Amino acid sequence: MEIIMKNEPTVYIAATAVSLAETVSVSEAIAEGLVPPTHQELGFERIAVSNGQAGPEMAAQAARTAITQSELDSSDIGLVLHASHWFQGLDLWPSAAYVANESVGAHPFAMDVQQQSLGGLGAMRLASAYLHSGFAHAALVTTGDHYASPGIDRWNTLDNIIFGDAGTAVVLSTESGFARIVSFAVGADNSLERVTRGTTDFAPAPGMRQPVPVAERTQQFFTLPEAPTAWGQYEKGLFACHDQALSEAGASPKDIRHAVVPFLHRGGGLTENFEILGYTEEQSLWSYGRTVGHLGAGDQAAGLAHLRENGKLASGDLVMLVGAGIGFNFAAAVLEII
Repeated sequence: MEIIMKNEPTVYIAATAVSLAETVSVSEAIAEGLVPPTHQELGFERIAVSNGQAGPEMAAQAARTAITQSELDSSDIGLVLHASHWFQGLDLWPSAAYVANESVGAHPFAMDVQQQSLGGLGAMRLASAYLHSGFAHAALVTTGDHYASPGIDRWNTLDNIIFGDAGTAVVLSTESGFARIVSFAVGADNSLERVTRGTTDFAPAPGMRQPVPVAERTQQFFTLPEAPTAWGQYEKGLFACHDQALSEAGASPKDIRHAVVPFLHRGGGLTENFEILGYTEEQSLWSYGRTVGHLGAGDQAAGLAHLRENGKLASGDLVMLVGAGIGFNFAAAVLEII
């Protein structure tokens, strides 16, 4: 697996925001028969559930908040990348253009990014490279998802996950911000794309089966000869990316004040993602993640916004953002709070 990293001029995080849907109690959802037994003991307490707002609408709302907080002129933002994990409300429609127009204006170059749960963090890497190139002085990265039935079952689509609805936004700048990107590593093992494809044939149109049968396709994969080595490949890719970001920052897990890892949980005393990476539960944001659910491509941005909004960031703190997206792609970034 190739890990890509390059030392480049400083890019700052100028602002970050989250537009979170109202949360519902998991215990109430269990009582209503929505949550299968496999997902009742994962440790989630509340889940953000939209009352109708689409992902791009929540993303635009978060973007407007972040731009205001950044104190940048919207004319400085030359790039908008909008990442999503699920359906954006319309087929054959550029959601990034909507988010850009509703938050920044008509002028920025806007593109949709789709790499499942890694979309937001991966888009931050692409945006930082765009700023390094000199094409713009500031960029906006957003995410937004609404996991509505019948298209998807938020309570029972992937192991260890209950999906929550939110929009997030991060403003990056080459001028100033509350944090600087110290290191940023990305990597991939695309041979793992079949984990969620299984043996299922390609369909001629979306929505042929509802809710989307991801769990079934994953079970198909586990019958294949390559399945026994898949977890080891995933860990290798995640560790390599995470460890290289730490190495470039000259840090170790004990130096990290907060580690924002994806909001998923195994429960039952099983080893969690933050633990295999060398972090304690106190360093992780699981106390927050368990109250909102897995926010698709937006966990890292939402976690960072939560830390800042609640006064949990101090000058000199190191913050790790780490993620993985089925496929599999990986990314890890170390931030220093200014």
